[in-house]
Amino acid sequence: GMRQRVMIAMALSCNPTLLIADEPTTALDVTTQAQILELMRSLQEEYNMALLFITHDLGVVAEIADDVAVMYLGRVVEQSDVDTIFHSPKHPYTTALLESIPRITANRTELNPIEGMVPSPFRRPAGCTFHPRCRERFDKCRHVDPSAIQLNDNHSVRCLLYESELV
Repeated sequence: GMRQRVMIAMALSCNPTLLIADEPTTALDVTTQAQILELMRSLQEEYNMALLFITHDLGVVAEIADDVAVMYLGRVVEQSDVDTIFHSPKHPYTTALLESIPRITANRTELNPIEGMVPSPFRRPAGCTFHPRCRERFDKCRHVDPSAIQLNDNHSVRCLLYESELV
């Protein structure tokens, strides 16, 4: 936690309008993680700066983000406000990510991992890069790289399932 605090202090020494935090809470215990998140929130408000928070931890995303861009293999596949991403995801990867989060329930069930492996960025699959792992794929996904589709003012998705939304 102390290293994160020092790095934050160094970054703030130049009075930035944007602070990019790449995995700042990785490998921290829950208490220290909460302290770092609170520190970043208060500094963001105090210095009136934007915060670009890069993380794989969806719990942290739910805690700190206003807007979310979900990326797969280096490309944004879905973008919206945090509530929409968590409560009404559209891209199959976003849905699979959320379903893979372990839940604390009375009935213990098996984990629900995303099938397959992430392909090499140097050997991307043709078509939609997520199609080899997608439960909702259809033939066109293997050949067509989807463009971003604007579902509404603040929600876009890069998925052929929503092509009809373009009309």
